[in-house]
Amino acid sequence: MKIEEVATQFSISSPTLRYYEHEGLLGPVKRVHGIRDYSDRDLKRLDFILCTKKCGMSLKQIQHFINIYEQGDETIPERLAILQEQLAKTQTTLVELTQSMDHLKDKIDDLHQLATTHSGK
Repeated sequence: MKIEEVATQFSISSPTLRYYEHEGLLGPVKRVHGIRDYSDRDLKRLDFILCTKKCGMSLKQIQHFINIYEQGDETIPERLAILQEQLAKTQTTLVELTQSMDHLKDKIDDLHQLATTHSGK
């Protein structure tokens, strides 16, 4: 799959894909006649990168995870610990965001009631 297709599929830019490759997060991506040709393995790796990034992991943390992943099965306990810790952090963030959203909804309801009261005068 070509870089433009991958960028479209994952809703990211081509420069971002090149950056991930440059930083060693992806690849090296196979090239056919100088044009990047992303494999299914590359797409799965990219999906992992974007998922963990959305969950709050930094690119440096993702790079560390990928580095230890490439060392083999002896790193499974460390990888598991990293993902479990990130999941716990993400769950805490989700609870906090849910509370904030509920608060905003209450304020919006209050303002709707005020607007209705004031427009009826």
